[in-house]
Amino acid sequence: MMKRRLPEPSTLPLWPLVERYAEHMRTRRLKEISIHRNTTALLRLCAFMAQLGKAQAAEITQADLEAYQSHLLGLRIKTQQSYLTSARLFFRWLEISGLLFENPAAKLVIPRPREKRVKAPTESQVARLLEMPDVLKLTGIRDRAWLELAYSTGARRIEMFRLRVGDLDLQGRSVRLLGKGDKERLVPIGKQAANWLERYLTEARPKFLARRRPGLMPASTPPLEALWLSSRSGGTLCYAAIQQQLRGYARKAELPTSLLSAHNLRRACATHLLAHGASPFALQELLGHERIATLSHYVDQKAEDVKNTHRNSPPGR
Repeated sequence: MMKRRLPEPSTLPLWPLVERYAEHMRTRRLKEISIHRNTTALLRLCAFMAQLGKAQAAEITQADLEAYQSHLLGLRIKTQQSYLTSARLFFRWLEISGLLFENPAAKLVIPRPREKRVKAPTESQVARLLEMPDVLKLTGIRDRAWLELAYSTGARRIEMFRLRVGDLDLQGRSVRLLGKGDKERLVPIGKQAANWLERYLTEARPKFLARRRPGLMPASTPPLEALWLSSRSGGTLCYAAIQQQLRGYARKAELPTSLLSAHNLRRACATHLLAHGASPFALQELLGHERIATLSHYVDQKAEDVKNTHRNSPPGR
């Protein structure tokens, strides 16, 4: 049943409502790719309801939606989740718009994919990684500064590569990061990171800048302002280059390459700070999360850590 070609939208009784819903999404300034994704999911819903003989939204019951959910069981969990979420939002809009008296999707249970927890590098693994760049070379100084700053601040990959020289305050040991939604935050820099950044700015970066070739410059960030520069062209350093270096340092340190990435350094920062008694609320500010619950994606405490915490706290006495 899932492999059949879906009918033309214009032949489905419920499709005009979907078109009105699409216009509503445009007024909310949703991206066209999101609108397309939602309407594609709702096309499958409309086709299924047409097979059940449901010509109007008011005829659809909770049992019909449960049958639709069973119909989707052959798909991946994430696909089921996407289709059912689109259906629930659609019926909620119908209810809010007064086009439906009772919402049959109000109690629809959407399956959640099982999250795969990625282990953060241990403190000893990160320490080994930080020692890998050859700091007798200019590129090694740059890479050491990059690694130290990423680990010290827990900055996102995009935040690291948006950095400009003016964002650093080495005397005050802080850096201004531009995060998601172009939200700025000021975060502290560790002593080691500040020392390596100062060395990079005085020893390596000026020499990289002197090698710049204007014809190869990315238009987005002028190299005179960009913090991280390529050693070859003097242009803005790209993420692929630093990720390749990370893998090389991981192999050199005999660490799993899958364990080390810019994002895993962010995860390591959060995990290690929490293990040393940092407040979750302070971590929320440091990492730039709107909700403290998001920390669960980065922090993976072992059962023994939980036991020790419980043993040393009032509830465990």
